[in-house]
Amino acid sequence: MIILPAAALLLFFLILRKKDLDSRRAFLGAATFCGASLVLMTEILSIPRLVTRRGVAISWLVLALVSALVYVKGKAVKAPEQEAAGSEPAYEQLDMTMRALVCLTGMIIAMVGITALLAPPSGIDGMTYHMPRVAMWIQNHNVQFFPTRNYTQLIYGAFAEYSMMHTILLWGGDRFVNMVQFFSFVGCAIAVSYIVKMLGGGRRAQALAFLISITIPEGILEASGPMNTYVTSFWIATTTVFLMAFNEEASWLNTVCVGLAAGLAIFTKGTTYIVLPFFVLICWWIGTRASRIVFLKRCVVFVALILVINGPQYLRNYRFDGSPLGVPLNYGQLQLTVQDIGVRSTLANILRNISFHTTTPLESVNLKIEQGYRAAIQAIGVDPDDPRQVIWEKPFVLNHLSFQELLAGNPLHFLALLAALGIVFVRFRDTANRMLFWYATGMTVAFVAFCAILKWQRWSSRFHLPFFVMGAVLIALAFTRYFPRRVVSAVGIALVCCGLVYGAMNRYRALVPVGHIESAYRPRSVMYFAYDLDRYAPSYISAADAVNQTKCASVGIDSYTELSDPEIKDGPDSFITYPLFAMIHADGQKRRAFFSGVQNLTARFAEQQPHAPACAIICLDCARVPAKFEEYRALPNRSVFDGIVVFTAAGQEAAVK
Repeated sequence: MIILPAAALLLFFLILRKKDLDSRRAFLGAATFCGASLVLMTEILSIPRLVTRRGVAISWLVLALVSALVYVKGKAVKAPEQEAAGSEPAYEQLDMTMRALVCLTGMIIAMVGITALLAPPSGIDGMTYHMPRVAMWIQNHNVQFFPTRNYTQLIYGAFAEYSMMHTILLWGGDRFVNMVQFFSFVGCAIAVSYIVKMLGGGRRAQALAFLISITIPEGILEASGPMNTYVTSFWIATTTVFLMAFNEEASWLNTVCVGLAAGLAIFTKGTTYIVLPFFVLICWWIGTRASRIVFLKRCVVFVALILVINGPQYLRNYRFDGSPLGVPLNYGQLQLTVQDIGVRSTLANILRNISFHTTTPLESVNLKIEQGYRAAIQAIGVDPDDPRQVIWEKPFVLNHLSFQELLAGNPLHFLALLAALGIVFVRFRDTANRMLFWYATGMTVAFVAFCAILKWQRWSSRFHLPFFVMGAVLIALAFTRYFPRRVVSAVGIALVCCGLVYGAMNRYRALVPVGHIESAYRPRSVMYFAYDLDRYAPSYISAADAVNQTKCASVGIDSYTELSDPEIKDGPDSFITYPLFAMIHADGQKRRAFFSGVQNLTARFAEQQPHAPACAIICLDCARVPAKFEEYRALPNRSVFDGIVVFTAAGQEAAVK
């Protein structure tokens, strides 16, 4: 049944093509309507608790049938093709070098796609909040809040996770979970190539933008996993496409697509609140006076569509703690925003953030680069390790050249982007560069705002992905306009070669494992513990096996932490819970799992998510906590696996190891 969303996407695409939309814009429009439909059907099905395999499948089937009817009944519209003005003609043919590079780019796409299918979801964030919230929604048959020790499973935007949940329900397992990011990976490249066209670039520039987007190292590594940064980037790029289309034609189709795509971007990740407004503002500014006026008149429509997508989550968050955005960013010890925002702190954070993309393969050189950054930050009058600007009071360090998505930088793309920005700002008087200049200005200001507002953390490079995706537009147009073909070809060759290496050698799920790089062909139960979590694998697998040997259909997972404050902090190990959901086959039908022992603000949601009494409890980090043995004294059988204790009821004995 996984084919049903694909069928709906294809039918939406055919409907829009029938209206004579460019194939790339039709694809982006189809993705937008499918994304909005996915959110709406999830929220509607959630009310009667029908977020089940049957409920989701019927919803997609109905959507596909209605779309097929609209396609059959709809009339084809033929409109004259309008070529964007620019320095290069739209009909320009690609030279053999660029064609070969595009083919090699296709190889990178294939490698990432194969990796996404082979590997299960993994990663610290994936195992602690992205996937556990999906598992809980499946257990509860709805997306309402539930008792949990980890607030991030509740309050954050959820489009990526909704999509992952649909793949699990339709397929019957988590095989296609990583394809959500992979779809966005390819979609971003399609979107930026079309933005280049709308800004006047010819086929060569469009192909180069596609190539640049596909070869972003951090993006390649992330695109085969269960994160959500690529999904965010895709919706930001899609919103930009339809904003520019709105400038050309203020049709209701473009209006609806702008509102829905912006809503989906916001519903995916909170960093959208910082990044997207600047692209909206710049797209509005570069439009004609008439389009700007129409845009302002339709702001109510845009806001209404954004609320259609985000309203239910805003309401859940508001009922939770009085804030539509959920728990404030500055909550307890998890303070994500910079304190005392000012010019100096912003300049210091700009240096910290660009440091991600200036690493080399030579550690001796990296050490000198780090010393240079620290000296520059100190020269500004700021402590490089200032806890008001650096998260969790951890020192500022320069990451090594890495094949891990959380630590990887994009040095070649960063150099190319700097060169493109320099060219665009120097040649700002060129008539052909007017819109590109404002585009570059908006993106730069967005990055400065990002650095000014959010604290630096060692894993922040993934948050830069939208900037590199949208920066592909700048690089492609600037390079094809102002550099000789040989230089452009050399840059393309370097990026593709780099991309092929990263596509093959993902640190934790490599198609070509070398040295300490881990293979993508390992058992799924083991690969859930990638990202240096392998020390947990034996005890988790043993605990899951013990539960599977019982007939217990109602399992509690106690993600106990010895921290005095039970709220979300710097990654308690017991928050790694998704592998248990997967390994005990908790599908909400034959077996249901839930979080037990929760005594925080979310405990009141227990009444809204009723379940049968637990006949087994998997208690994490409980082996040396006598109070937990007393708490679960009603379950007399105990099996200990390192720090994990499995409590089972009489007649539900677990295997003791």
